[in-house]
Amino acid sequence: MSKKNKLSTRKNSHSHILEREKADQLKRTAKAHRTNKKVTKAKKEGKTVKNKFKGIRIKKGVRIKGIKVTDADSKKKAIKLLKAEQAMKQMDIDSDASDSGSDVEMK
Repeated sequence: MSKKNKLSTRKNSHSHILEREKADQLKRTAKAHRTNKKVTKAKKEGKTVKNKFKGIRIKKGVRIKGIKVTDADSKKKAIKLLKAEQAMKQMDIDSDASDSGSDVEMK
């Protein structure tokens, strides 16, 4: 393949990737809008909305924080480590919020 053809092929594939990204972004925003609409409607009616998040999904053979997931025990160990890290981040966020609020003087 000549250099000219190769460059045009790359340009076309790049433009195709950009178009797909734009389409995916539009789909995500539309879905988020629909979800928000459903949640607000349910709250107005006094209903609860189910959370469909099923937790962290980890495939076999993946390395997480130095732990290679090979079986159920190593997967549980990795999830435990991730949850502990998330809790530490949450504690830092909570402590930062409480520190910033203590600077304000009450009159």
